[in-house]
Amino acid sequence: MNFEYTKILYLLLILIPVFFILNHSNNVSVKFASVYKGKAPSNSHFVLKYIFAFMFIGSMVAIAARPYVESKRSGDFLILVDVSRSMDARQSCGDLSFLDRSKVVMRKILKDVPEGRFGVFIFDRFAFPVTQMTTNLEYLNDVINDGIHIGMTFEATKTELANSLEVIADKKVRLPEIYGNVKNVVLLSDGYVSGAYRRRFSEPLEKLRNAEIKINVVGVGNTSETPIISFERGICTNQHFELDGETVFVQLRDDVLKFIASESQGKYYAEGDIENLVIDLNQSLELLEDGNTGDFYRRDMSIWFLIFGSIGLFGFLILSTDLKIKFSN
Repeated sequence: MNFEYTKILYLLLILIPVFFILNHSNNVSVKFASVYKGKAPSNSHFVLKYIFAFMFIGSMVAIAARPYVESKRSGDFLILVDVSRSMDARQSCGDLSFLDRSKVVMRKILKDVPEGRFGVFIFDRFAFPVTQMTTNLEYLNDVINDGIHIGMTFEATKTELANSLEVIADKKVRLPEIYGNVKNVVLLSDGYVSGAYRRRFSEPLEKLRNAEIKINVVGVGNTSETPIISFERGICTNQHFELDGETVFVQLRDDVLKFIASESQGKYYAEGDIENLVIDLNQSLELLEDGNTGDFYRRDMSIWFLIFGSIGLFGFLILSTDLKIKFSN
């Protein structure tokens, strides 16, 4: 176990005067009982008071020093999220949109793969990063909750999925100091693309293979045709999105997504199969080399010291209120 602020641990020296104060108090109790021919508490009573007092004070100092444990494993992952107009599809206002369902998957991944370092990219017509590579789960969740939405660029009506894959491959090649360790990308999309897709994907997939990047695809959407429901100022209007006077219906294209996964040597996962994705991502974590100074996972251990200190406080209070000197007749 390590401490972020080690100098605070010097406050443990306060236990020395606390010991003498408690010892003096105990001696006074024994002397008082002797003078008035009473029966003082047993030695075990005083010993427990010392123990509980030290537990409480020591735990409070440890919490202030920010205790944590470091993982010996880590891995760099990118999450690539479709924010094109089709991801606003849902059957009714009471349903989650495809994008909202994607966010549920993202939170699950971050929660169950806490040792990983993640970065988030979004795409519609264009693809670009919305976070840095980090292990800061609070920051990542804030971005997911408040920073990702439909229409992040001027037009979100076209899903340039192939372009987004090419951007990911190029980022790793051009910015190896940031993305050089990325080997796994999690793609969240409904696969809603038009036209012959195999030829369009051939070059991006070749770049991904050369960059040694696997695309693990999560198909988000419905197998049945689903309309895009319009929102105005955050309020559902129940109005279907139309293009050239016709309602646009979206259907999960798992054939496209499975093709991307297989051609990049990754895997395809349904929304209900996220547990297996989490297992696979955890298994891809690698042992950190000695002397690694990168951004890797830390687990805060303050809660255990809080529990330990609470036990000490309550134990000390109970013993203090239970202090009685029994007098003989």
